[in-house]
Amino acid sequence: MTLPQETRQGHPYFMYDAIAGQPEAMALMLERHAHAAAEVAAQLASRRNIYIVGIGTSWHAVLVAEHWFRRFAGPGVQVQGWHSFEFCGYPPSLGPEDAVIIISHRGTKTYSFLALELARERGAFTVAVTSTDPGPRLHGAEVSLHTVAPERSSAFTISYTTALTVLAMVASELGAALGNDSETAQLKDRLLDVPGAVADVVDREEAIADVARKYGDRQRFISVGWGPNTGNAYEVALKIKETSASDCEGLQVEQLLHGPFCSVDDRCLVTLIAPPGPGYERTLDIARASAAAGAPVWALVQEGDEELSALATNSFAMRPLPELWSPLAAVVPLQLFTYHLALHRGRHPDLFQQDNPMQAAARAHYNL
Repeated sequence: MTLPQETRQGHPYFMYDAIAGQPEAMALMLERHAHAAAEVAAQLASRRNIYIVGIGTSWHAVLVAEHWFRRFAGPGVQVQGWHSFEFCGYPPSLGPEDAVIIISHRGTKTYSFLALELARERGAFTVAVTSTDPGPRLHGAEVSLHTVAPERSSAFTISYTTALTVLAMVASELGAALGNDSETAQLKDRLLDVPGAVADVVDREEAIADVARKYGDRQRFISVGWGPNTGNAYEVALKIKETSASDCEGLQVEQLLHGPFCSVDDRCLVTLIAPPGPGYERTLDIARASAAAGAPVWALVQEGDEELSALATNSFAMRPLPELWSPLAAVVPLQLFTYHLALHRGRHPDLFQQDNPMQAAARAHYNL
């Protein structure tokens, strides 16, 4: 097949550039959108319901952001995360008292556009979190918060983290507007620590590449998280499928033990996203169980962690952040692992498997 016009045939692929550019891009979001985030939050504070909607990678951003908005919303504001397709197929009752936030990097996905159109028809306040040059279908939102230029890799990374940064800003400003918690100001300030934490991960890329090379021939990859990091567990599974077509699954920490763990064996790598939080003790159980089943464990932990690091086959320590904001940094080692796994397996990470003739033939049968 004919590859896209702008294609790289070796490392660094476009995905790599995007991952490496995230610390600067996230810092730019914190500077560029400070005023706009406060203005949007002021609008959201007076709404009855806030619906956060997305599809694909943006659906995983929805799952993360839903935790944030619930944390900062007052008792009079209800927050729901929705998949774009489900929002259109089984829409909630919408009216002028509601707000709909659409996350769509390229602004071209059918169901995200239809979700925006539905929200506008019902009179809801609409916000688009999108790229600097989205498709025209997303221009109808009342407010657009722009992130970065459309990615040249089909494996979205920088658009995910910059959208999350903007959503974190709006969520924390919502808490400030509602005045609902004395901890809100501290959490808002801690967002400023995120770009540095991400830069530290990028600087230690080689340690992550070593893990990808060490376990790159495993038959199955299982990624596990909880709370605000559940979306990241799903996201790394999606990225692995997109970039190397490897067998992988993302699971919520407790859900893994309710049946899915029966498939864990010495052919797997189990990745635990494990900052301090309610799921930490469960990761200790999973690490012990994985060892008994013969599966190695790679654990993403906070600096100073001892217990899980001692149980894991390999660990990667990250700068401390509040658990609420940890997804912003925790996704980056997962992205780098995904990228180096693709290199190890000789796959092109930018092309959505469209250099595979069978996948290209299949792609002709559906539109996004």
